[in-house]
Amino acid sequence: MVLDVIVAINEQDDYHKTKNYWKFLRTKLKKEYDELFSTTNRFKQQAPDGKQRLTDMLDGEGVISLAKAIPNVKARGFLDWFTYSDNTITDRAKRKLTNSFKATF
Repeated sequence: MVLDVIVAINEQDDYHKTKNYWKFLRTKLKKEYDELFSTTNRFKQQAPDGKQRLTDMLDGEGVISLAKAIPNVKARGFLDWFTYSDNTITDRAKRKLTNSFKATF
């Protein structure tokens, strides 16, 4: 989820500030990096207020593009972790999926 990436990079726990930052950044990036938004999909997820709301989602390449676009020193550390770590979100998701699949059969 796009907001989760922004929270991780900016270390900002306030949902409304993160959402407002994404609105600002999205407007700015649409002018500069239109290809980022071609990979953005919207899905309904439960928001902090308990309601189902559309939220922006990105694939792995989109997350990398977003992290590169955030003007923040911490974005580089996040990008290194996301790209090169053996314990990335993708690797953990694959292990969880594999374990769930094995448990089913």
